[in-house]
Amino acid sequence: MTLPMTLPMTQFPGSIARRYAAALNGYLADGDEAALTQAYELGRAALREGFGLLDLTILHHQILAGLLLDQPSRRALEWLDPAAVFLAECLAPFEMMLRGYRETNESLSLANEALTHAKGETDAAHARLMAEAAERERAETALRQTQRLHAVGQLSGGIAHHFNNLLTVIMGNVHMARRRVAGDARLERLLDSAALGAEHGATVTRQLLAFSRRQMLRPEAIDPSSRLAEAARLMAGALGGAIVIETDIPDDLWPIEIDATELDLALINLGLNARDAMGGHGVLRVAASNRRLDDPAVEQAGDYLVVEVCDNGKGIDPENLARVFDPFFTTKGASGTGLGLSQVYGFANQSGGAVAIESVVGEGTTVRLSLPASRGVIATPDGAQPAWHTDDAAGKGVVLVVDDDVAVAGLAAALLEECGFQVKLAYRAGAALELLSQESGVDLLFSDIVMPGGMDGIALAEEVRRHWPALPILLTSGYSEAIADGRAEARGFTILAKPYKPADLQRGVMGLLKKAA
Repeated sequence: MTLPMTLPMTQFPGSIARRYAAALNGYLADGDEAALTQAYELGRAALREGFGLLDLTILHHQILAGLLLDQPSRRALEWLDPAAVFLAECLAPFEMMLRGYRETNESLSLANEALTHAKGETDAAHARLMAEAAERERAETALRQTQRLHAVGQLSGGIAHHFNNLLTVIMGNVHMARRRVAGDARLERLLDSAALGAEHGATVTRQLLAFSRRQMLRPEAIDPSSRLAEAARLMAGALGGAIVIETDIPDDLWPIEIDATELDLALINLGLNARDAMGGHGVLRVAASNRRLDDPAVEQAGDYLVVEVCDNGKGIDPENLARVFDPFFTTKGASGTGLGLSQVYGFANQSGGAVAIESVVGEGTTVRLSLPASRGVIATPDGAQPAWHTDDAAGKGVVLVVDDDVAVAGLAAALLEECGFQVKLAYRAGAALELLSQESGVDLLFSDIVMPGGMDGIALAEEVRRHWPALPILLTSGYSEAIADGRAEARGFTILAKPYKPADLQRGVMGLLKKAA
């Protein structure tokens, strides 16, 4: 039976509309199952021709409406269910397409989540890599700086050793000359000027030795709270009233075991540098705190006292900041020696700590001293040592002077003879042992530490103590690893640092002789 189609199809041009009407008519008339396959193919064709889901649904209802209008109502009702089945088959390709879209979107969403997660992990790994690279660069920079300063320290320590021998001779001869020209004002002024220059040279060598970590330190456990407060008062006097000093020094700071005099000198040096950076007026802040550090780059781990000296001066540009601890490097022209910060660097490192510097041009500079905390008992001052004048008493006895430097040995002999001692000379450790074995009248051994020939002054002193245990021993040096690491003092030997003054030599010799008497 052929069903009439009363609605025009002009709004749905193309073969799809005509084929759809014919197929729907045929299915409603015959109920052929093959028509359902045809309906499915019509849906796929509609997709290819650009029909949408709504387009096909409207077409279906227009065709069905035309059929229903031409049929009795009872027969029309019988067509509704088959027409719905036919439409469902036509729309099946659309459903599959939408399902594919949904699955694709879900897959894309999952892929996007995976990409987002992967990007997060990649970003985190990149950040870790950059942080590790920065840390490695910082450690390598610190290592290169340490190696460079160590090499410079080796050189400066050797220079200081020889320079101290020269200064010992100069200072001793100036002293002896001054005693012979008493009353001649012009010559006394010249000798005073020479003595002042020699003492300035001694200060320079002391700073060099501090930088190279070969300065003889006298560490003792101190209370940093009171010591830093006193140092701040000293700085105020040295820097002048135009510099305002602010302090933040708690009362509960951990004890430290250091050479207190060298700490004072380090703070004074920092204060003088800050004064120059501030142009003679500004605010200098001294602060201290207890901190637990763990910095492998500078080999610091444990409890430390951290002292900060901050100024609001002109700051230091990055190019110069990397060189400020180098000996003789200065931005002050002829007015600066370039040894102030070198002393600070050497003191901190020789004390088992470290020093760091931060600076911003136009804002100021902060120098940070980290000194290891100590469990030692804080020393109590026992009063100043009485001065010992060369005229107090005449020396008695025989002193064996051992030094490979002929000029230094000759000066020591002349000074001791001037004090009333008899002197015997030896220029090698072996010669000194031979003399002691042949003569029994020696009352004290005075020996340099650094000597050639395979046996230094400490080895000589140990050999002497083994064979002549009652013989007093006084050692001297301007430079020695044995002094720096405390080996000589650990064995109970008294040390006189070069360059020494005549009064210091006499005091050391007569003190040991009195103790042995």
